[in-house]
Amino acid sequence: MRTTTSRSFLALTGAGLVLTLAACSGGDSESSSAPEPGPLEVYFEDLYSDWDSDEGQAQMMRAEEIAAECMAEQGFEYIPQDTSGGASYSSEDLDVEWGSAEFAEQYGYGITTDPWGTGEEEPVAEEEWVDPNAEYVEAMSQSEQDAYYAALYGTDPGPAEGEEEEWEYDWELAGCQGLAQHEVYEGGDTADSEKFAALEDEMTRMWEATEADPRLSEASAEWASCMADAGYPGLAAVGDAEEAFYEELNAIQEEAYGQDLGEDATAEEWEALDAAAREAQSELTPREIETAVADVECRDEVGYTEVQTEVNHEHQQEFVDAHKADLDAYVEHVRESMG
Repeated sequence: MRTTTSRSFLALTGAGLVLTLAACSGGDSESSSAPEPGPLEVYFEDLYSDWDSDEGQAQMMRAEEIAAECMAEQGFEYIPQDTSGGASYSSEDLDVEWGSAEFAEQYGYGITTDPWGTGEEEPVAEEEWVDPNAEYVEAMSQSEQDAYYAALYGTDPGPAEGEEEEWEYDWELAGCQGLAQHEVYEGGDTADSEKFAALEDEMTRMWEATEADPRLSEASAEWASCMADAGYPGLAAVGDAEEAFYEELNAIQEEAYGQDLGEDATAEEWEALDAAAREAQSELTPREIETAVADVECRDEVGYTEVQTEVNHEHQQEFVDAHKADLDAYVEHVRESMG
């Protein structure tokens, strides 16, 4: 049996990712606006143009209700969790354009910095969130808890180390939560999901071909040479500099929070870990900003954004020309599944 996955939304996310990368490709202070979306990206922009946070919240609550119904069928109680009230941030809320020269000068890549200023205001006192199912689960024996979580989250252990690329999500192995996500976000129709599998495979190959285009590779090599001249050697492609800071930040967090303080750890001990992690993170910030500024300048110097846009649009247009009828049907299917 073919593995059924959340392919529709993964493919759409891929398109959004290309838009984000293009918008963050930089340029000088006068020309650092986001490139025009390509022909395929327009499909997805239109698809989500009417989406708002209320719709998203309604979908999440519906998923929680379906999970509760599923758990009841298996003999367990599950109280739907209220997912409202979470903060959300958008690049539209920033005082400068993400990825621009001004952004780099102030926030670097936005990795160790705080572009939205979330840490500048005193936190508003909020009632601590409590899992409504915690007391029910804690009253169970260990074997009962294992059965409960297997019913809720499924039995798929996820990808083994080093096998992430081979692993494929299967909602049928993800328990009641997997069923709920499938029903809400994929329309609950496996046949329809399978119908567009080939189109999504082709879409993935199109994005891969775009990234591998010789013109983009050449522009990326020129960028790497520029970065080396600016004092940042050893970079092979655009994105490597940014990724290096994510890796450093992950190492800091793993070192700080990977410690076993034991069950008797005090709040003061945890606060000390937080403080140490924040201090180590802040030490990265000056270097992050310097690197990001050089990154933007080099992308502008070699015309990377212009090449990237040209390559993206060309590959997307070819894809749309070859698959327009299927794309129209695909978008209509996703729109219907979104309710």
